[in-house]
Amino acid sequence: MASTRVGAALRCCTASTEPMDKRVTLGKGGPRVSRVGVGTIAWGDVRKGYGKTFDDETLRSTYDAARKRGINFFDTAEVYGYESLQQQRSSEQILAGCIQRERTGTQAAGQDSVKEPIVVGTKYFTIPWTNMLVGGGFRLGRQAILDAVQESSKRLDMLPIPLYMIHFPFPTYSQKVLMEGLREAKEMGFVDAIGVSNYSRAEMEQAQEILGKHGLSLACNQVKYSLLDRKPEQSGLLKASRDLGISLVAHSPLEQGKLTTNALTRSDVPDETKTLLKLVQLIGSLSGGYTIEQVALNYLLAKGAVAIPGCRTAKHVEEVAGALDFELDDNEVAMIDEKLDYQEKNK
Repeated sequence: MASTRVGAALRCCTASTEPMDKRVTLGKGGPRVSRVGVGTIAWGDVRKGYGKTFDDETLRSTYDAARKRGINFFDTAEVYGYESLQQQRSSEQILAGCIQRERTGTQAAGQDSVKEPIVVGTKYFTIPWTNMLVGGGFRLGRQAILDAVQESSKRLDMLPIPLYMIHFPFPTYSQKVLMEGLREAKEMGFVDAIGVSNYSRAEMEQAQEILGKHGLSLACNQVKYSLLDRKPEQSGLLKASRDLGISLVAHSPLEQGKLTTNALTRSDVPDETKTLLKLVQLIGSLSGGYTIEQVALNYLLAKGAVAIPGCRTAKHVEEVAGALDFELDDNEVAMIDEKLDYQEKNK
């Protein structure tokens, strides 16, 4: 009976297939990016299968598929794939090669430049002994930030870097030092836009207050956000971001595969989660044949976030890019929220 009522409600009010705005401006004047981007945390990472289950050719196909689907936002970090750094195969370096290959192809075709700006966001790792991973000196003070951003610029073959973020707050750095480092990097022309990652509401507000004294603003705060982790909503972070004009970028939006069709048959996925997935699957089916992955991502877009699922194959890109082809309506978002509220309350 319950499933019948759900189906009837969905048939009365189904997702819109009208073209949605597939682009959004980060912050109050940052880069304009696709609402679904590509996370490259696995690129170059031998522990995640690089060189065994996927390689450079796989990743070039992944990048090409993203560009063909209109995705122009790629997220990386100086420590992603650091073990392959000496072989020029860290995440930043592989991404740089893909971008250069696209530019070369564009020039060969007689075009002046790539059709739209490619927005790369990379991040500064705040742990002082990061030099043991990526080289350089022991990290203390804002000069370390300026040194690191220049090294990322070299690896990416990009100046300025479109978006530069603090990877996460760390006790050895005060917020003032971190924000001063970002401010200087921007003023010196090393970066276009600045942001933070894994910041709580209070930390984000403090960072924005410091930057505001210099007439600057954070473009984004990148945090974990998904159907299975709604802390950004529950803590007030999402609302605070909206009020301050700071875009929320959701990393891990598919929870390492737990919010996918394949998760329905995985033994490590709880029955409670599978019940949620069946509702999401039903909504997608009745809304035009969209998958669990696509509905899970579109839910975040409906909340105003930008999603950056990790992708290492062209097939995965095609899957997640489908989230840009429709728009959940208020009724469908409310049904998902109601289910999540019920499950959380009865844990």
